[in-house]
Amino acid sequence: MKHACMRATRLASDSIDRKLTLWERLRFHLHLAMCRNCRNCEHTLRLIRRTTELMRETQYGNIKLTDLQRERLHAAINGNNQN
Repeated sequence: MKHACMRATRLASDSIDRKLTLWERLRFHLHLAMCRNCRNCEHTLRLIRRTTELMRETQYGNIKLTDLQRERLHAAINGNNQN
């Protein structure tokens, strides 16, 4: 993998966790304009992110705990395992 592609892949990954600086965005988009492989990689990363967000919402978004379940969970997290 070329150095420019490794840098672009890193920026694609970083853009998921933080907002890229203006200079980073310019370099990244300029590279994407020239490199189909990095465009595919960036597209795949965005797809993975959207998929995991949807999975998290559908799996955990509708869970309702009773007060007792909430208290037990809280106690277990704090190391006070009560039954």
